[in-house]
Amino acid sequence: MKGSIGERVKSLRTEKGMTLAALGEKVSLSTSYLSQIERDRTNPSLTTLMNIARILDVDPRYFFESGDDTTLVKRANQSCQPEILNSGMVCYPLSPLDASNSLHVYRVVILPNSPPQDFDTYSGEEMCFILLGELTVVAGDETYVLNAGDSIHYDTLLPHSWSTRGDQKCELIWSRASY
Repeated sequence: MKGSIGERVKSLRTEKGMTLAALGEKVSLSTSYLSQIERDRTNPSLTTLMNIARILDVDPRYFFESGDDTTLVKRANQSCQPEILNSGMVCYPLSPLDASNSLHVYRVVILPNSPPQDFDTYSGEEMCFILLGELTVVAGDETYVLNAGDSIHYDTLLPHSWSTRGDQKCELIWSRASY
């Protein structure tokens, strides 16, 4: 929900069918003071907000949440354009690709005999969980060979790359978080 603290108090109060006088009586505040809160003419103390929240049966955080803190759901039937990283590596977004999100999650399919994929370094971290096949990950000076059920987590300031071997495709869950 968006809106000022006062707008939120008024909205909740009216939803509950409560008058200013009734709320004032329950929280030991005058009708005139509550009216000033609802019209954003004054800022209530945290203690006052906690009392109002208790009477209106909400968590006190309700008055401070921005409304931007949403839970994002991507349904299986929602199509997203897959991203092709190279001729044999396709990324299917599992989370909304909103630029304001610092975390992005993909299901990646790497076809057999695909060329290696070098990634740009950036301030963040990545995690891969192998679902099927084998993936070779180079992170910094280390090389890791991962199989189904294995995972890896690394700092993306390190130079990093992926490659596959053999004639089996590789599938994985890839999460990228940038700072």
